[in-house]
Amino acid sequence: MSVTSELIKLIKEDESVLMAETMSDEMKKQVLKLEMKRLDELVPFINEGLEEAFREEDAIVVITDNTKKSNRIENSYDTHDTSFTLRTESGKVIGETIYDEDELEELRNDPDVFFLSDNFVTYNNLATPGERQFFVMSSTTSDFFTDKDLESLVSRLKVAVPSTGSDHYIKDCFDLPHDAAIGTLIIGYTK
Repeated sequence: MSVTSELIKLIKEDESVLMAETMSDEMKKQVLKLEMKRLDELVPFINEGLEEAFREEDAIVVITDNTKKSNRIENSYDTHDTSFTLRTESGKVIGETIYDEDELEELRNDPDVFFLSDNFVTYNNLATPGERQFFVMSSTTSDFFTDKDLESLVSRLKVAVPSTGSDHYIKDCFDLPHDAAIGTLIIGYTK
């Protein structure tokens, strides 16, 4: 059995995985195009995780049932396995995703903190007027979505979370609804 077949078989053993298959070159190309469009937004979105995953030899697209997940994804932010941040062009983090309820409660009372969503905060006192800002999504490990040891089968592995446009494109490829209960991931790996 090839490394790719073993990897896909192990991924599919996870109860939250609906499907996993090798990404075609055309699918990779379209996803990259969609991610590149995000650089033209008012606050550009840089998907470093996807760039890292596509630098590996091969890629697998994974479709997950988000209703079957435990707190694995939320816990990955707590352990800093992945991050979604707002940064300045000098690299300073001026916004981030927070999942700790006590920390969120504290931040709600801070006049220098602004909530962009229930758990994404920006620190107004850290921003420098006129300096460009970017949303940045990092890559993560397989612990982000499974307890299977995928890394043991390959020399390198990166898990990326596609942005909304790429997520919708991938779902369209498989005739799936644009539903938050269905998640998409891209796993880049080198044998």
